[in-house]
Amino acid sequence: MNHKESTLNGHTLTYTVRTQGPTYYNDAIEASLLTDIIGGFDDDPEDFIVLEPSAPIGESIYLQAIPAKDDQNSVIVELRLEYADQSFKHYSYQTTDKAEVMRMFLDYWGVQKLPEWTTWTDITDQF
Repeated sequence: MNHKESTLNGHTLTYTVRTQGPTYYNDAIEASLLTDIIGGFDDDPEDFIVLEPSAPIGESIYLQAIPAKDDQNSVIVELRLEYADQSFKHYSYQTTDKAEVMRMFLDYWGVQKLPEWTTWTDITDQF
């Protein structure tokens, strides 16, 4: 699946993927890139992935994930929401299910769907 552009509320969306290594821009982003980066967290515990749309999805300006560096090889996923009044909220979720994390990223990128974040931990006060 190669996803060149999507339209959301009349805006053409493009994406950027940032990692510890290269940064990927819209035409270079494919489903396999997202799944390979997340799947590779076991091999490179310093890596990360930040998926940024060119326009907010809902109020979300990015979705990111990092290895948790724990005994369970879990992943921490974070979502940033920014509001019209310049305020923001930042939420965090930790899971050992990398397939779940991959689905979150593929849905965010492929169909502009936010993860079900309402039960995630609000870590806004850390910023």
